Amino acid sequence: VQRLLAGETSDHQELLAVPLDDREVPDFECQALWLTRHIPVGQTRTYGELAAALGEPGAARAVGRAQGRNPFAPIVPCHRVMGAGGAATGFSAPGGVDTKRRLLLIEARAAGQLAGEQQALF
Repeated sequence: VQRLLAGETSDHQELLAVPLDDREVPDFECQALWLTRHIPVGQTRTYGELAAALGEPGAARAVGRAQGRNPFAPIVPCHRVMGAGGAATGFSAPGGVDTKRRLLLIEARAAGQLAGEQQALF
């Protein structure tokens, strides 16, 4: 996790290998977080896209609530989930949406999608 946040790796498989105890997470939230966990580094999805993938196209707000309650951040990368039209919305970590944008920038650079000097988040 530290290497990803420092922009030193974009290896999505490293985070997928971390075991999570999701027994206390309600079923719908667990499913939403599972999909979120599988969003590759350097990519995003919208709340609506995740809701549709869950077979609940009208449940974008419920997906948003699941992201807001995410007990596994940043292993489950809720910062990769965006509002309609790709807007960076609703991020409960310190720094809010600015932190969300910064995490996405770090990941984009680590994935080779952006050039330039990379600064770590912390």
